[in-house]
Amino acid sequence: MAVSIRDVAEKASLSCETILEGLISPSTLDPEVVRFIMKTIRETGYLETFMRWKTGRYTPSVGVITSFVDSPSGHEVFKGIDRAMSALGLNTAMLSFPTRSSPQYRNDLLDNLLYFNLIHAVITMHFIPKPETVKRYRNGGKPLVLMEAASEGAQSIFLDNPKGVSIGMNYLYNKGYKRIGLLNGISSGKNISFIAAERLMGYVQSLDRLGIPFDESLIFETASFDMDGGMKGFEYFASQPDLPDAVFCASGDMTAIGFMRAAKASGIRVPEDIAIMGYDDITVAGLVDPPLTTIRQRLMIAGAAALVTALEAVVNGPGSDFFIMPELVIRETA
Repeated sequence: MAVSIRDVAEKASLSCETILEGLISPSTLDPEVVRFIMKTIRETGYLETFMRWKTGRYTPSVGVITSFVDSPSGHEVFKGIDRAMSALGLNTAMLSFPTRSSPQYRNDLLDNLLYFNLIHAVITMHFIPKPETVKRYRNGGKPLVLMEAASEGAQSIFLDNPKGVSIGMNYLYNKGYKRIGLLNGISSGKNISFIAAERLMGYVQSLDRLGIPFDESLIFETASFDMDGGMKGFEYFASQPDLPDAVFCASGDMTAIGFMRAAKASGIRVPEDIAIMGYDDITVAGLVDPPLTTIRQRLMIAGAAALVTALEAVVNGPGSDFFIMPELVIRETA
């Protein structure tokens, strides 16, 4: 068996996420930690695991299937994949396939990529393939890695959504906010988002744990994870008899920014009149005025984890799932 990221983490007594962070974003860690990580990588021979992708006359590829390539969160995942390829010195390309949220096109594309020999592994974002497709990938020996989804026979990269919401709710409650609204994706019905469903579950569980009564009027769901979705969310909450003390924009930072812009246009001060929390910690979250308090998903780490999980599986066969823990980023909106 070739050395895996888990072998490196065990040798260094660090988490797999920290090992990946040292590879793709070393400036965020103490220099001594980075030097120790690189020393451990050399001592374990981890780079030899990827030797087949460092030589050769052709450039093999990793396919990434996503609904849209222009979303800020997707961009962070792609950046993580690209940085991991660079840090590991791979002669490998990343091919992205946008499917425009078409389930049929998504599944047909996944079926076709199984037989494309220049693609060594496939990473999917935010959808669950058909079981028979997963089985064909498993029998064909081509790794299939699902980001924020699970299917028997495939490996998964999980971002702990209920935990992220719980962290955010605890922070808001401890800051004195008791009427906390939730701006979320669609959590039920035909266009359900399982990510939104997990975040709603985290919200409801947090209310129960904190002893806050559930109030359905404090929840607004949007299918648009952009500023327009956030502005519509503000219109909804502003139409209620009383504004919430705080709004947790679990639908993402862009909706939080749209919410904040609409609030300012209506003369509502942030955070004096209403606190706002986002989700993702995309780059722009720290650049808006006031800077956005948010939950960091560590999406670049997730992208890097998806890549190494996929390529390690080519060498070692299927491995275990990967869990990325969220973090609270405190700024000025809450």
